Amino acid sequence: MKTISKYGLLLLFPMLLSTTFVAAEPAQPTEQVSKTAQLGSLVWADLYTSDVKASLDFYTKTFAWTVKKFGKDSAKYHILYDGEQPIAGVLGRSAERNKTDNALWIGSIATDDVQANVDRASQNKATILMQAHDFALYGKRAVIADPQGGVIALLDLNENNKAHQKISNKWDWAQLFSVDIQKAATFYQSSFNYSIEKVAPEQSSLYLIQQDEIKASIVKLPAAFEQRDRWVNFIEVANLANTLAAAVKNGAEIIHQPDGDALAIIIDPNGAFLGLTEQESE
Repeated sequence: MKTISKYGLLLLFPMLLSTTFVAAEPAQPTEQVSKTAQLGSLVWADLYTSDVKASLDFYTKTFAWTVKKFGKDSAKYHILYDGEQPIAGVLGRSAERNKTDNALWIGSIATDDVQANVDRASQNKATILMQAHDFALYGKRAVIADPQGGVIALLDLNENNKAHQKISNKWDWAQLFSVDIQKAATFYQSSFNYSIEKVAPEQSSLYLIQQDEIKASIVKLPAAFEQRDRWVNFIEVANLANTLAAAVKNGAEIIHQPDGDALAIIIDPNGAFLGLTEQESE
């Protein structure tokens, strides 16, 4: 797993003091190690938007990403590229059907068995928004809403399709803002085999852990926002200040930027929440 972002390091520090280290496992083939390390991690994200053109315009101008289109006009799927690497998908969503014209980023968490995870999630009262299906570009995928409304996708990267190896690794962190942290933790632990650990003894915030590595976190949703669980996905950028300046210039709003931390959360012009972290220097 790549180094956790500065945001992750801020959360990680208390845990390092109590972590027990165990003997290394025998060496595994590189591809197997790579897939195992990804399990439970944010590896891809799709932007669902009622105004595809406006969303593409914002992200290409702000991040200097390029676009390729796939499919027919009635089911067009756009892939955003960071240089030569695919980094995200963009597709249309009906404002009438979804009762909102706000865009939504849905992050995909790596799993090795999408259907088994969907079955457990369903047993734990999740709503299955999209059944397990072949995501032709990279593997098998499903989309669920947890019992408190948090929307997340599950993606089993097809090891026989080498295209997945080109995916950008700049998706850095996933954080669930929850109305009830403990209920959310119980759901993700029992549905997707995460283990749970407190960020610090005096805090209610929790880590989601797989393969003895921190994969995501759950924190309290501020009262100022609609009281429905919401995942915010964080992506690395080379220069946070420059990216934020470009984002604001292109119509985004900065809603969270802690002093001294190289991270921020923005709302894009179409209403989608996105977290940003600054890429660590080598």
